[in-house]
Amino acid sequence: MSKNLGLRTVTIAGLLLLLLLLSACGGESRPSVEEWQPIWEGTVGNFPSPQELGEPPDHAVCSHELGVLRSESVDLFPTPDLAIDDVVADWLHIAQSVVYECPPSSQRLPSMEYAYGELARLEAEVAVVLTIDTGAG
Repeated sequence: MSKNLGLRTVTIAGLLLLLLLLSACGGESRPSVEEWQPIWEGTVGNFPSPQELGEPPDHAVCSHELGVLRSESVDLFPTPDLAIDDVVADWLHIAQSVVYECPPSSQRLPSMEYAYGELARLEAEVAVVLTIDTGAG
């Protein structure tokens, strides 16, 4: 009897461990497009235009926006679709670079005009995937 009880305990413990591992490997659930899109649109819509940053850019505005982007970025992940995870991450990286460098002047982002062009391109990629996901296309 004692041997069966020990075997049963080990079996139950093994099954519980297996269930825990499977649930951990399941990954996090993704929000729906309807839940996520307003957060994305708010982040994109509130990002200052080159005119709002000024010429030359106002470092106080850049600094404030960098803080805003860093705090909002947490709410953007996970995205509703694996296909836009990297696109949204790239958008955030470029936007943060714009306001961190204030103005951008790196090899990857040689100018404000180039950086905003890249942001627009990435926004369009996200829009296409969201349109496909909602069946509105």
